[in-house]
Amino acid sequence: MKRIITILAIFALIFAFGANMALAADKKPKEYNLHFITGLSGALAHAAQTQKLAVELLVEQYNAKGGLDMPWGKVPIKLSVADDEMKLDVGVRRFREAVESGAHGVSGSIYNPMSAALNEETKITGTPYIPGCVPALDAFKKGNPAPATYSVAFTPWSIGYLTADALVNGLGKKTFFWQIRPDSWGTVTLQGFEDGIKEFGGKILGVEQLPKGAPDYSAVINKALAAKPDVFITNMFGGDAVACIKQAYDMGLHKTSMLVNSWTTYEVAMGIPAEAAEQLYALTYYYYDMDAFSPELAAAGKALRDDHMKKYGSPPDAYAVLGYTAVDVLLQATEKAGSVDGKAVGKVLGSQTFNTVKGQMSFREDHQMQGKALAFFVKGKAASKKKNKFDVFEIIGAYGGEKALPPLKNLGY
Repeated sequence: MKRIITILAIFALIFAFGANMALAADKKPKEYNLHFITGLSGALAHAAQTQKLAVELLVEQYNAKGGLDMPWGKVPIKLSVADDEMKLDVGVRRFREAVESGAHGVSGSIYNPMSAALNEETKITGTPYIPGCVPALDAFKKGNPAPATYSVAFTPWSIGYLTADALVNGLGKKTFFWQIRPDSWGTVTLQGFEDGIKEFGGKILGVEQLPKGAPDYSAVINKALAAKPDVFITNMFGGDAVACIKQAYDMGLHKTSMLVNSWTTYEVAMGIPAEAAEQLYALTYYYYDMDAFSPELAAAGKALRDDHMKKYGSPPDAYAVLGYTAVDVLLQATEKAGSVDGKAVGKVLGSQTFNTVKGQMSFREDHQMQGKALAFFVKGKAASKKKNKFDVFEIIGAYGGEKALPPLKNLGY
C-alpha cells in the first residue's frame, strides 16, 4: 500500500512539474501575438488604412532585428489586423476574439468612443492596450483607466485648448465660429477650446453641430458668413473635413475668415483645392518633414520616414505615426518588462521613459503621454515652396509639457 502511495505521489509530482513547465512556457512565448483593430471600413477608413500600413512597417522593422529582445531570447512578432467597422459592438467582439486567440497586446482604433469601450474590456482581461487614436476624456478620469491602458495621444480636450492657444496667443485672433460633431469628440474638443478662450481671451460667435458623414455644410457656412468671425474652425476629421473645408472655400468663407481644421492629416490638405490648402491652418499629431523645424526630431523620425517612403512610395501621415507610436511604445514596454504579463507591462508603462519619433516621452498619473512635442501647429504651403505633392504643410509651432494636458485635479487626481 505504501508503495502504491509512493508511486502515486511520484506521478503527482511529475504532473505538477509538467504543468508548471507548461505554464512557464506560456509566459515565455516563442512568438509575440500582436493584434491591431481599427476602422478599415467606414467614414474614417482612409486614416485607418494609414495606421495599418505603418504598424505593418513597424513589425517588419522589429522582425528584421529578430523580434523582441526578451530574457529568454529573440521573439518574433506575429501581427493580426481586424476591422471594427467603426461600430462599438463589432470592436468589442474583435477585442474579445483577439484575447481568446492569445493576444499579448492590442492597439488600434480610429474612432474616439471605441477606445473607451476597449478600455473597459482591458479592465476585465488585463491585456495591454494602447489606442492608435485620440481617446475619450472620461477614460482618463481617476479610477477609469485600466492598469494596462495608456495613450500616446492626448484627449480631444487638449486639441481644443491648444487650438485656442495657437490662434489667440500665436496669431492674435479674437472671434471664432465652430462646427463640431455631436459626440464626445466634438463636445470635448469644444470644451477644451472654451477653457482656452476663458484663459487667453476671445469670443465664440457661434457653434453648429453636424454628424459624421454629413453631405451638406452650406447652412453652417452661411451662418459663419453672416457672423464674420476672424476664424472658422471645423472639428471634422478625414474625408468629413475635406468636404467641409472645400464647401467653405467654394462659398467664399476664406475671404472673411481664416479656415482651420482643429485636428488634421495631410490627406485633408491634399483633398481640397490647392488654393484652399495654402490658406489652411491646423493642429496635427505629426508632420513628416521636420528638417527645417527641428533637426533633432527629424533625426528621431528618419527611419520611419525613409522606410515608409521606400515601402509605400509616400511619407507617413499623422495617423500613421500615431498608430506606429502606439505599437512601438507597447513593444518597448514589453521588452523593458521582460515579460508579456499585462501587469508587468502596465507597471513599466506607468514608470519609465520611451524613445519615440517625437522625442522622449513618459506617461502621467492619468495614463496620458507627456513630452515636449505632443502636437504641432501647421500652415498650408504655397505651391512655390512645395518639394513634392505630399509637402503640403510647414510647421509653425510645437506644443507640449504639462500645460498641454488638462489639470489632473480636473480629472479627480
